[in-house]
Amino acid sequence: MLLAGGALALAAVSPLGPFASRRALARGRSPIGGRISVRVPWPVLAMDPHRLEDATAAIFGDALFDTLYARDDTGGFVASLAESDPEPEGASLRVRIRTGLRTAKGRAFEARDAAASIARSRTLGGRAWLADVPAPKVDGRSLVFAMRDASRLVRALGSPIVAMVPSGFVADAPDGTGPMKFTTRGDALVLARNPLAARGPSYLDEVIVHAAPDLAASLRAFESGSDDLGWLGSGLHEPRAGSRPFDFGGAAWAVLFTGRDAGTWDAPGVAQRICDGIPPARLSYLALGPAWTTEPEQGWGGPATALHVREDAPWLIELAKAIAATISRPSHEVTAKPIPAAEIAQRRNSRGHALLLDVVRPVAPGSFGSMIALATADNALRASELVQHPPKLGEIPPRTMTRTMHCGVVGEIRVQGGRAPDVQLATSSATSSFDLGASTRARAK
Repeated sequence: MLLAGGALALAAVSPLGPFASRRALARGRSPIGGRISVRVPWPVLAMDPHRLEDATAAIFGDALFDTLYARDDTGGFVASLAESDPEPEGASLRVRIRTGLRTAKGRAFEARDAAASIARSRTLGGRAWLADVPAPKVDGRSLVFAMRDASRLVRALGSPIVAMVPSGFVADAPDGTGPMKFTTRGDALVLARNPLAARGPSYLDEVIVHAAPDLAASLRAFESGSDDLGWLGSGLHEPRAGSRPFDFGGAAWAVLFTGRDAGTWDAPGVAQRICDGIPPARLSYLALGPAWTTEPEQGWGGPATALHVREDAPWLIELAKAIAATISRPSHEVTAKPIPAAEIAQRRNSRGHALLLDVVRPVAPGSFGSMIALATADNALRASELVQHPPKLGEIPPRTMTRTMHCGVVGEIRVQGGRAPDVQLATSSATSSFDLGASTRARAK
């Protein structure tokens, strides 16, 4: 997330070499104030930045949470909630936490909170990503890591899966130091300007996010003028007059998992072969990103089974129904079965399913961040080994990575659609991601 107010003063020279850029993050004049509204086919009343499967955090998390280090517009790292680059200290590295930090709820954010955030991430989505980063010792307002590779430490702590949250964090009342704060209004999520934001508050007063009950609800509301953003389109029947498109690419992936109940079909690469056999045209209305090269359509050859999917995510349910209808074969029928999110998590952990559809977020930009996220979702032990002994990777698509895993990438969960002409949605120049904190709305004349 870029700065939403003022510039963060940073030293001009980094001792860390080419991986770190010390350029200050700043923006020119932009209008302050305004509200925008949107409906998304995802649950919105909870958000957990440390979970790989949290699609809401993948889309909106940067508005609420900061990391100790952040990418700048060159793709390098600068100190964010950290005061400066890690300081060598014998065989260790010291990371000082900025003084005077407060969360959106007014709680002081200190080194012990940072240590707790790292520990929490390590038990959830960051368990492999942090495999080669030792648990830090809290020393005053510093974290001391028993390691010498500053470049690796900064890259690890700059991941959104290691977002900083206060001790005692709970997903249904999330608190952070980002440009916006989490509130609710009835059944809607309200992202409101956070005046205590560590790197400056948002320009917008608030962003109101409703959970859409189906894929058409957002398009109807945008076409009629009720909403300011149309999720995945510019109208249900025809484009809204004067609307303009936005496309920030994929924030996560929809991923198909095989499990123990699949029998012989629970083998590495099977899930991706099934996904690659689905013609992109059959799923195009779900905006899954660029079309993939279709492999021979083999469908499902395991026992008749349910395709489990969380019951509170309409987009994912619609995708599950489309997949089930496409891969079913006589005597090998597949039926989409929505179940509670908690049961999805339990089945994922125990692999007690034949087929399951869920979300996976990347832990960092680029092929390595994608590989570690997908490998963690498949087998955290194997993912940890990849982190500690990273392979040499070029730019390879995620669909190629999963050919040795028990999961397959169906397609992207994209941040795209239509916007009202007076709404300016900002892009993080470092990651090309959705930057609500820097988004604006033109003032009425």
